[in-house]
Amino acid sequence: MLPRSYGEQDRRKWQIDTLKIFNDHVIETKENLEYRVEFRAAGKNMSLDIKLSPEFPNEKPVIFINPVVPHPWVAENSNQVVGAPGLLNYTMHSDLGRVVQAIIREFQKSVPNLFNDEKINPEITNPIQSLAQNLMFPELADLTIEELREILENTDLQDKIIESSPHIIELDMETEEVMSNIETIAQENLTKQQTLDDLKTQVIDRISTIVQMKMNYEELNRRHQKLSEMYDPHRIRDCLKEAALKADEEAEHIADEFLLGNIPVETFVAKFAEKRALGQARRAREERLAHQLAQLDRA
Repeated sequence: MLPRSYGEQDRRKWQIDTLKIFNDHVIETKENLEYRVEFRAAGKNMSLDIKLSPEFPNEKPVIFINPVVPHPWVAENSNQVVGAPGLLNYTMHSDLGRVVQAIIREFQKSVPNLFNDEKINPEITNPIQSLAQNLMFPELADLTIEELREILENTDLQDKIIESSPHIIELDMETEEVMSNIETIAQENLTKQQTLDDLKTQVIDRISTIVQMKMNYEELNRRHQKLSEMYDPHRIRDCLKEAALKADEEAEHIADEFLLGNIPVETFVAKFAEKRALGQARRAREERLAHQLAQLDRA
C-alpha cells in the first residue's frame, strides 16, 4: 500500500509502478498519461488501454478493452470498462496494478466462453448457462437447471457461492483496506486533537492581547491628540496674544480705579507697572513666536 508520506507526484509514480509490477507487457503510449497492457484470452490477442488524467490518482483511471467484447463490465455501445469492482470502489489508495490485473483475469475467464458461444448452435444453447458465463459467477455455467433451482431456493448455498467468488473476495479486501485507512486517519486526527486545542488557546490569547493593545493605543492616541493641540505653536501664539490683551485690560482697570480714588498712589504705581510689564512681555513673546512661525511657513 502507498506510504502516506508521499507527495502527489510520488503517488502517481507509485501507481504506475504497480501497473508494471502486477502485469506483463505494459507499454507506455504517452508518457505518464497513457498505457497499454497486452494479454491473451482464448488464443486471441487483447489489450487494455489505460488513460490517466492529470488528477490521477485522486481521480480514477479510464480503461478501454480491445477488441470490443460483450460483457457486463463493458459500457453499452462502447469499449470502456465501467463495471469492474476495482473501478467502482476506486480510491486514491487503490493499487492501479491490482485493478488492471483483476480486469484481465475476468476477461481471460469470460472471453473463452463468449468465443465458444459463437460456435454453438443457438437452438441448443442453454440460455441459463450462457447468461451465467457472462455474469460475475461463471462457475454457475457448469450447473444443471435443477442445481440452479436448488441454489435459488437455498439462501445458505447462495451465501456460500457469494463468499467464494473472487470478485467478492477482492471487493472485501479493498473494503477492508479502505476501512483500515479510515481508522488510521481517525487515530492520527485524535493524536493531533491536543495540539489543535493548544493552538486554539494560543490564538485566543493572542487575540485578547491584540485587543488590549489596540485599546491602549487608542487611549494613548487620544492623549497625544489632546497634547498636540495644547502645545501647538499656533495655539501657544494665540494664548500669548489673549494673555497680553488681558494684562492690558487689567492695567486699564487699575488706572480707572486710581482716577476714581479707590486705590492709593503707591498701590496704583506698583500694580499698574506690574500689569503693563506683564502685557509687554507676553506681547513680545507672541510677536517673536509669530515671526518664527512665519519663517517656518516660508521654508
